[in-house]
Amino acid sequence: MSTFEVNLNEVIEKPRLPAGQPFTFNIQLAEAGISKNPNAKTGNREAQIIATLVVSDNGWEHVKFKKYWSMAPTALSSDDPTFSIKKFFSVVGYQWNPDGSFSTEDLQTIRFVGTVKYKEGSNYPDLATVLRGA
Repeated sequence: MSTFEVNLNEVIEKPRLPAGQPFTFNIQLAEAGISKNPNAKTGNREAQIIATLVVSDNGWEHVKFKKYWSMAPTALSSDDPTFSIKKFFSVVGYQWNPDGSFSTEDLQTIRFVGTVKYKEGSNYPDLATVLRGA
């Protein structure tokens, strides 16, 4: 039998970010990557953006989570800014390059207002809506 020398009485739990409430987010880090699983339509592992979102509202700065935007054609053509990086850019007011390109470094300058949701049984937030640039 093992005993752990920790005082659980002194642990302060961090509250979960409320779902459905607007918060301001910063993109702290954005990297290019490849999806873990093949696309159901193309059969290919598609390029994606892996962004770390951080809440900048007072008292919630400890909340960070990952957001993945796929570069698959169906994702890019979606009208949902949580699914399409192009629609996300339009909603937050980000202007991509004249040739249609953008840089992951440029994403790290974006601040926006949105809400989160949770999958049933999960404490990990997921971006639910993108409301506007901040």
